[in-house]
Amino acid sequence: MEYDDLMKQAEEHNKKMHRTKDINVNDCLTYEDRDAIAKIIDKRVAKEYGDMYPFHWSFTCEGHFIC
Repeated sequence: MEYDDLMKQAEEHNKKMHRTKDINVNDCLTYEDRDAIAKIIDKRVAKEYGDMYPFHWSFTCEGHFIC
């Protein structure tokens, strides 16, 4: 029941803020988009910090519509 209460609170907050629920923008990206982003990040991290050690990262991108 606590989960349902939290979801209702989040929904009410979103309505007050005139926004929709959060969406995962990564779902809109193609494999090619993700590969291009990964190459950019890997290249820039290597340039800034070097590539002496393996670098592991993750990418999260969320958004919402303002209504």
